[in-house]
Amino acid sequence: MNGIIYYTKIRDEYDNKNMEHMIGEKLLEIGLKKEFEKKLAFEPRATGEHGKPFFTLLPKIHYNISHSGKYVMCLFAGEEVGIDIQIHKKVNYERILERMVPADMVREILESDDMEKAFFAQWVLREAYIKWTGEGLSRDLRTIPMDKGSYMMLEMEPGYSGAVWSKDRLELRFEYEEIILK
Repeated sequence: MNGIIYYTKIRDEYDNKNMEHMIGEKLLEIGLKKEFEKKLAFEPRATGEHGKPFFTLLPKIHYNISHSGKYVMCLFAGEEVGIDIQIHKKVNYERILERMVPADMVREILESDDMEKAFFAQWVLREAYIKWTGEGLSRDLRTIPMDKGSYMMLEMEPGYSGAVWSKDRLELRFEYEEIILK
């Protein structure tokens, strides 16, 4: 199965202006046009029970958007998908891990050689999973079965983590787009 990730770096003039959602929609518009010859403005969308958006008239085109720090990504595939990216920032790792992973993993992550990397790997994996299934934060992150579906970590620049989750393993292609909002 193939997947395409359209991504961009947020331009300096958009920094700290809460424009990530608009930029994500622009990536969705560009990717839909380039990959499927469809115009976003003419494609109605709805949301699932927990808010996951989908195209009502294009059941074979699935997408998911994520943003963090200076990156925005939009993933397209022929099946349900979830993508998450996260900039690494200092947080109360132990407190968050207690709500994010099974109890036996908390110490393992806190004592790992690269605790920050292990922490954010779990963060993006679990977020990508609940975005894939459409459950959102209605799901207890500690109960995510790591053997259901297929996931992969994205290679990101230092200080970022990213993951994709889907039913089948995806062969990913990446397309960079410079986004200028008018």
